[in-house]
Amino acid sequence: MLNDSKNLFYKSAAKNWLEALPLGNGFLGAMVYGRTDKETVSMNSDSLWTGFPRKTVLKDDAYEKFVEARDLVLKGEYRKGQDIIEENILATCSQAYMPLCDIKICYKAILPRKNYKRYLDLETGVNTVEYTRCGVNYKRTSFVSFNENAYIDRLVADKKGAINFTVSLKTKLKGSSYIEDGVLILDGRCPSNSPANREVLPFSEEPEYSDKPEEQGMFFRCAVKIITDGKVKENNNELTVCDASEATIVFCTENSFNGFDKHPVLEGKEYKNACLNHLNEVVKIDFSKLESEHKEVFSSYFNRVTLDLGTDNKGDVPTDKRLTKHHNGASDIGLYALMFNFGRYLVISGSAPGSQATNLQGIWNDKVSPPWSSNYTVNINTEMNYWPVLPCNLTEFNEPLIHLIKDLSVAGEKTAKHIYNARGFCAHHNVDLWRYTDPARGDAQWGFWPMSGAWFCQHVYNHYLYTNDKVYLKETAYPILKKCTQFILDMLVEDKDGYLIMSPSTSPENEFLIDGVAMSVSETTTMTMSLVKEVLGNTVKAAEILGENDEDIERAKNAIPRLLPFKIGSRGELLEWYKELKEHEPTHRHKSHLYGLHPGNLITPDETPELAQACIRSLELRGDNGTGWSLGWKINMWARLWDGDHALKLLDMQLSPVPSIKVGYRGGGTYPNLFDAHPPFQIDGNYGCTSGICEMLLQSREGKIFLLPALPSTWKNGKVTGLKAMGNITVDIEWENGEIKKYNLDGNTDGVKIYCKGQLIN
Repeated sequence: MLNDSKNLFYKSAAKNWLEALPLGNGFLGAMVYGRTDKETVSMNSDSLWTGFPRKTVLKDDAYEKFVEARDLVLKGEYRKGQDIIEENILATCSQAYMPLCDIKICYKAILPRKNYKRYLDLETGVNTVEYTRCGVNYKRTSFVSFNENAYIDRLVADKKGAINFTVSLKTKLKGSSYIEDGVLILDGRCPSNSPANREVLPFSEEPEYSDKPEEQGMFFRCAVKIITDGKVKENNNELTVCDASEATIVFCTENSFNGFDKHPVLEGKEYKNACLNHLNEVVKIDFSKLESEHKEVFSSYFNRVTLDLGTDNKGDVPTDKRLTKHHNGASDIGLYALMFNFGRYLVISGSAPGSQATNLQGIWNDKVSPPWSSNYTVNINTEMNYWPVLPCNLTEFNEPLIHLIKDLSVAGEKTAKHIYNARGFCAHHNVDLWRYTDPARGDAQWGFWPMSGAWFCQHVYNHYLYTNDKVYLKETAYPILKKCTQFILDMLVEDKDGYLIMSPSTSPENEFLIDGVAMSVSETTTMTMSLVKEVLGNTVKAAEILGENDEDIERAKNAIPRLLPFKIGSRGELLEWYKELKEHEPTHRHKSHLYGLHPGNLITPDETPELAQACIRSLELRGDNGTGWSLGWKINMWARLWDGDHALKLLDMQLSPVPSIKVGYRGGGTYPNLFDAHPPFQIDGNYGCTSGICEMLLQSREGKIFLLPALPSTWKNGKVTGLKAMGNITVDIEWENGEIKKYNLDGNTDGVKIYCKGQLIN
C-alpha cells in the first residue's frame, strides 16, 4: 500500500491536462498523462514568454494627470479622479507565459491493458505507470532531473522485444521538427506580443508573429534522444523504437532569453548548440545514476519537514476518489497531510534557485492564451505562492522571488518617476518576465495599484528574519527596502485631519458605491496604509540593525507616528477604505484590508485584540465562500486569529472535488490532480493551503514563537518536524489529545518567548 500522505495515486490514465501529474525542477516542467496508447507529456520552460523588453507606453503628461486626479479624490470627487486615471495613466497588459511543446508517444498497442496504476511520489519527484498487456508487465518511470535539467522517461518490459513506439514533438507556437544525427529536434519561437494586447476583443487565440528581428519574440530549441536495447528508426519528424525491452527518452531545451533587459533576438544568447551539447552530455549518464541522484536531491529538500496526523489507510484509494469520499463525509485524516505535502512538492518542483519565480500556474501551462496570461499577478497571487517557503524550511527556494523583486527595484524606477515623480521604485498589479511595472489597461480597480513593490518588501525582510543573514540584509534586502521607502516618502500627503496618507488609492480589485455608482479610487485604503506602515517600520529596523542612518531614515521615523490609523466601522468591521462606504460586492474574494492580520503582523489577537475582533467581523461579513486562492487566504487568516476549527472548515471547502472539465465557475475546490480550482487552475490556492496548515501548527514573530496556535479540535494526535520559525529556529512538535506532548527548538532562542495555544510556557 502506498503512503496516503506522500503519493498521488490513480487507476486510470488522465483524460485531460487537469488530470495529468506535474513534474519539475524549477526550470523545466512536465505534465504526464500516463496513457498507454497515445501518450502526451506537456512541457514548459520557466523563461518562455511572449514579447521582449518594451519602452513604456505611458503618456508624457502622466504625472500631471496623476496630480489632477489626486486633487479631485481628496476633494471627494472620486468618479472624476478615477476617470482621469483610467484615461491617462493606465497603460497596457503584461506579456504571457507560453507552453513549450508536447512530447507525443504513440505505443504500438492493440489489446487492452490490465492492472493499470499510476502514482506520483511526492518525496522523490518521480512518476510511475505500471500495467500488464498480453501477459507482459510494463513499468514506466519519469522525472525532471534536478541534477541534469532534463526530462527523463523510461519504459521497461519483462519480455524481450515487447516495446514498440514512436516519438514526435509538437508545439502550439510557430515551429517545425526534424531529425538530425539521430536526434529529434524542434525549433520554434514565441509570439511577439501577448494575446491580451491584441486590439480585437475578445482576445484572439491566434498568436502574433513578426518578420522583423526587433519585433520578434524569443527563439527556442527542444531535442530528444532515445537510448534503447532495441532499434531506433528515423521517419521524417518521428523516431521509432522497435523490438526493445527497455527505452529511455531524454528531453532537453534551451532558448534565447538573456535577461529581462535584453532583446531575446537582437541580444539573445546562443541556444541551438547549447541544447544539443546539453542533451549529448545527459545521454552519457546511466539511467540508474540519473534516477538515484535526482531522488537523493529531491528527497533531501522534501524530508526537511514531516507531518503525521495519523492515517485512515487510504493509500490504495485513488486520489480523485479520496476527494469525493472526503467531501461526502468519510474520514481521511491523511488527505490533509497529502495536501500539505503537495504544496511543498510544488515549491520544490516549481521554484529552484536560479529559476524564474513561479507564476499564476507555477511553471505548468498548456495554453497559448492562458487565463490572465499566466503572468505574475502581484496584488496577492505571486506573494501567496511563496508563503509556505520559509516556514517549510525551503529557504533556497525563495531565491527566484528575491531575484524577481531585485529586478523590479531597478525596472520600477522609471514607472515611479514617470507617473508619480517619485524616487525609488514601484510596480503595479501585473508583472512578467520582462519586469513590466506600469499599470495594466482596463479599470482602475485592478490597474491603478502601485503597491506590489511594498508588498514584496515583506518577503525581502522576512527572508532576513527567518535566516538572520546580515550579509543578505546589507547587500540585498536593505537597498530594496530603502528604495521602496523613498517612493513612499515622496508619495505621502496630509489628509484633512493632519494624518499622512498615500493618495489616491485602491483596494485591489474591489469597489464601493456612491449614489449607486461603482468606483474604486478613494483618498486612501487600509491595505495601502498597512503596507506603508510595514515598509517604513521594517526599513527603520533594518537600518538600526546595520547601523545605517540618513535623511530618509529620519523622515521615515518621523512619519510613522503620523500615519493614518486603522478604523473600525459601524458593524464592528475593519474599514477597507478611507471612510465607511457601501460595498459594491459584500462577499468580494479579496480581503486586502486585512493584510495587517495576514500576511502582516500589524494586527494580532494578543497585542491588538480590538482590531483582531474587527478582522473577525470583517471575515464574517465577507463569508466563507470564495475562489481557490481566496479560500487559501482565509485559511491563513482564521489560523492567525487562533481559530483552528474555522480554518479547517475552509480547508475542507478547498478540498471539495471539482471535475477536470468544469472550468467556468467560481467557487474554489480541487481538481483530480490536486491542482487548485480557482477556477480555472491557479497554483496559488495550493500554496495557500500549505501555508495555512503551517499557520495552524506554528506561528512566529520577532521574539515570539507560538506552538499549535490554531490546532483543529479533530487533529487530536500528531507530530510535525522541521518547520522554521523566525530567528532561524527549527521546530519539532508532538501532541496527544490536543495537548503538547513534547517539543524541540533547534537554534538560538535567547530572549524568545514560547507560547502554546496562547499561553506563555517559557
